[in-house]
Amino acid sequence: MFVEVKGFRGQITKQFIGIMVVVIIGVGVVIPIIANVTATAGLTGTTKTLVDLLPLFVAIALILVVVGIY
Repeated sequence: MFVEVKGFRGQITKQFIGIMVVVIIGVGVVIPIIANVTATAGLTGTTKTLVDLLPLFVAIALILVVVGIY
């Protein structure tokens, strides 16, 4: 009744680990660095507004990557 598919479990595990690495690096490293650089850049006006949105765009891109894999 139950059929075991060999290798399927390992593939899912590797994908999950890869996704977690991407998310951890993105959230733990990339977003704080972008936020720090944009805060210390000394920009004003419309340019500052657009540059302040960069961490949001990176977060959205990470979400789309994770959703796109599944």
